[in-house]
Amino acid sequence: MKHFKNPVNSELLTYICQGELQGKIPAGLCKVGEPQEADEQTIIFLEQEKLLEKAKASSAGLIITTAKFVSELPERALLIVERPYYSLMRLITWWLEQENKDVNFTIHPTAIVAEDVRFEGEVAIGANVVIGSGCTLGKGVIIAAGCSIGKNVTIGKGTKLFANVCIYDDCVIGSDCILHSGVVIGADGFGFMLIEGKQQKIPQVGNVVIGDDVEIGANSCIDRATLGSTIIGRGTKIDNLVQVGHNCIIGEHSILCSQVGLAGSTVIGDYVYLAGQVGIADHLQIGNRAMVGAQSGVSGNIPEDGRYFGYPAMDANLTKRIMAIQKNLPDMYHFYLKAKKNESDNGEK
Repeated sequence: MKHFKNPVNSELLTYICQGELQGKIPAGLCKVGEPQEADEQTIIFLEQEKLLEKAKASSAGLIITTAKFVSELPERALLIVERPYYSLMRLITWWLEQENKDVNFTIHPTAIVAEDVRFEGEVAIGANVVIGSGCTLGKGVIIAAGCSIGKNVTIGKGTKLFANVCIYDDCVIGSDCILHSGVVIGADGFGFMLIEGKQQKIPQVGNVVIGDDVEIGANSCIDRATLGSTIIGRGTKIDNLVQVGHNCIIGEHSILCSQVGLAGSTVIGDYVYLAGQVGIADHLQIGNRAMVGAQSGVSGNIPEDGRYFGYPAMDANLTKRIMAIQKNLPDMYHFYLKAKKNESDNGEK
């Protein structure tokens, strides 16, 4: 259960969630949580039939739900909306924004900040942060404890870095981004050449450019380009434990789920969905709005709007047909051996 500082009243609820209130709304609504842990100060949501009984049994002060369930919840305080879960997320977002306004925009005395760092407004810098020469920090930037920012890094307004994020030299982070703990931006790309029996390092002197409103999950790594820029487009969301190789370009509003791995120079379009543990070989192109199923291995280009799945990744419908046939392979093989034996016996006769 999450407890917020600022309770919401009827006017705020209808404004934020764009819904219709029904029943007596209790004062002091300031929590969100699961039905079984809720009390009179808690708001829950009900969107699926399977959760109805839990909602009925809950002590929640307010239930965000659809008109479908109104008759099932007599004498309960309800906020009736079209999409309950989305409405609750809007409310939580509002609460978080209010709490962010209470941030203490100061520089902790243990932080080491180069003298020529440029501040475009008030910022919050936590304990033991190190910021190198030539950096620019936008208004409202929050850098939590233990972060390391290299030289000539630009971080746009409203961006938040959680503890222990590392950004290498020359990288550019857009506005309103979120980088979770352990993220590494701009480490060297994995480039080597075998020369005279030794793996010789290829210098990686490019950078990483991240657009606005990008979120990168904990312990994900975005490698710098060899010469140009590794690019993450505006609005793209990257889960925990994702690896983006050097010179990759990811378009806008794409989703990369946990443990996705992109080899170098891969180009991902806009609104692409890569499910967990998808691996993509180098120098490939994944078209706009393509979707790749979990644990797929992509070894060729995928067209726009493609739906691919499997190892190697193929058209999802074809892969499903192959998987349906695979379970019959033992019987098919048995019949094959029997037919072969009969053929051999007939031949001998």
